[in-house]
Amino acid sequence: MAISKGKPDGGQGGKRGHSNMDHWEFTEEIKLAARKRRRLAAKTEIKLARIEFESEKSNHTQPRREDA
Repeated sequence: MAISKGKPDGGQGGKRGHSNMDHWEFTEEIKLAARKRRRLAAKTEIKLARIEFESEKSNHTQPRREDA
């Protein structure tokens, strides 16, 4: 006959107590604001990278002049 291990310690309750969390609405607002900031930052980063790429591209396609 084996010895019973007993009940597990904390962390085994699942989602107990989550039904009355009033801060979820506030959390959703934070998530939406963060998502918007990430998208605006990504848009700015892409714009800067595109400008840099275009300037490098135009520098490489111009013929070189050697005035000696």
